[in-house]
Amino acid sequence: WNILHDGDITAAEKGHNNSYTLFVSIPYLRRRLAPLGDSFVLALKGVRQIAFQNFDGTISTIEDEMNLSTPEILRTDSESMPISVETTTGKLLLDFEGIEFRLDTGQPVDFETLETVCRDYWDEWRKRSERKP
Repeated sequence: WNILHDGDITAAEKGHNNSYTLFVSIPYLRRRLAPLGDSFVLALKGVRQIAFQNFDGTISTIEDEMNLSTPEILRTDSESMPISVETTTGKLLLDFEGIEFRLDTGQPVDFETLETVCRDYWDEWRKRSERKP
């Protein structure tokens, strides 16, 4: 989830058989993969929990949260299920069996590719920020 840092969760939909689909918009990473697009699609399988904990501690559905705001992914310290993802509007609480990644245009993409694109982007960003004027 940390590679999705800065991503806005723009859509969420419950599917069949304990599945869930999330759209995460990260244009600066997504445009590095053809064909052109601005989001990644996360297909969660075997979902046991997907909820949103607001800053006041109340629990709501992700759909209810998205009716009020667009959560931006900040980070997670979780290394196993269930996980807690910090966002700009609270915590996304997740417990699921598996995840598949796709581009918003439908093509599958593996985690390693996403990780490489993310690492390359931030390496380039660091190099640009270290340049002296």
